[in-house]
Amino acid sequence: MGIFDNVIGLLRGRSDSPAPAPDLSPAPDLSQVTFDTIPGPADNASNTAPTVPTPAPVPAPTPAPAQATSSAGDWTNTDPTSSAPAWLLRDVQRRARWLPSAVTSLGLSGAWQQRWQSLPSDVQSGLTQMDIPSWMVALVPMDADRQDEILKQFRFMTSLAGPPPANQFAERAEQLSIFGGAAELPTPGDNQTGASLGAEGCTAAISKYVLAQLKREFPDQLAGMSDALTNCQSSAQMLPLFQQAQRAGVVDVINRPFAQAQWSDFLPGSITIAQKPGGTHVFAWTRVPAGWRWATNDMMAIGNTGLPQFGDRMILAQEFVTGSPDQPGELEHNQHGPINSDNIIYKNGQPDLSDPRTNVYAVKGSNFVLIRCRDASAAGV
Repeated sequence: MGIFDNVIGLLRGRSDSPAPAPDLSPAPDLSQVTFDTIPGPADNASNTAPTVPTPAPVPAPTPAPAQATSSAGDWTNTDPTSSAPAWLLRDVQRRARWLPSAVTSLGLSGAWQQRWQSLPSDVQSGLTQMDIPSWMVALVPMDADRQDEILKQFRFMTSLAGPPPANQFAERAEQLSIFGGAAELPTPGDNQTGASLGAEGCTAAISKYVLAQLKREFPDQLAGMSDALTNCQSSAQMLPLFQQAQRAGVVDVINRPFAQAQWSDFLPGSITIAQKPGGTHVFAWTRVPAGWRWATNDMMAIGNTGLPQFGDRMILAQEFVTGSPDQPGELEHNQHGPINSDNIIYKNGQPDLSDPRTNVYAVKGSNFVLIRCRDASAAGV
């Protein structure tokens, strides 16, 4: 069973207009993993992902887009060698071990052409509508057993429910984040060795797939954001850089202890550094596809998972948030409920962090660091 089938099927029951419950077996909990301690070289992913279904045949290829000479305003149709961020060009040049085989064998441009030609025309139209950068398309996995899942997620991600993000930066961050999860982009590599960061790659995924592209698209407006944020793989490094960007007027950095956090604190297009027993996790928030039929204001956290049994990749709905945390919902997907639930299972008088019904964020000492981009006028642009 794939991520899509768990999230789409199992979560359909959470809606303003409930749909009939699908006949699906329980999926594993997506939040129970280990974490590194701060400071450290990188951060652990906090979630697992279900297995992926056998795909339907991929439709016949359609022509690849013409290569543009300028990346301004048309990221989808721009040759990735001229639009990719510096961190990726460096990894391609050194043939970093985390890179998909298509990139190492065909180069970035060749991998992009091959991947684009493999996509049905309606998916191509959706990616063009969202202006997804060609370098990100080049990294979408080509594994045959994952194509049906990825194509389904691509088709759902173009129409999201609920109020839109607060400004153009948050809107773009949401688009990049939901594409990363829908595409199941691979975990980036270590800056030193080039090997996949695996379960340690949650910070790197947000830094390199979301922040790096934001800096390229809004160089003037985000000039106060350090370039180091676009090539970061540790929350211990990331948090001070965001605090520096706050002083420059680019972002707001807000601390919310779990006991004080409200569901409305988690905004689409924002980033959260979640500090909990044992370490941290980093993820981005997005609205959910309208076709999923969740409650209108529910949202999902998107980030990296690198656990060996599920592969090194980003996934959709690692966590979710709702205004009704005490109401049962999506328990087959996340047995502890939403990220703001108070569910804790005790064993021998202590919170049992290994029990999938325990929301580890509800355990004493947990804290959310909320990162929100300010709009251009607030940033003084």
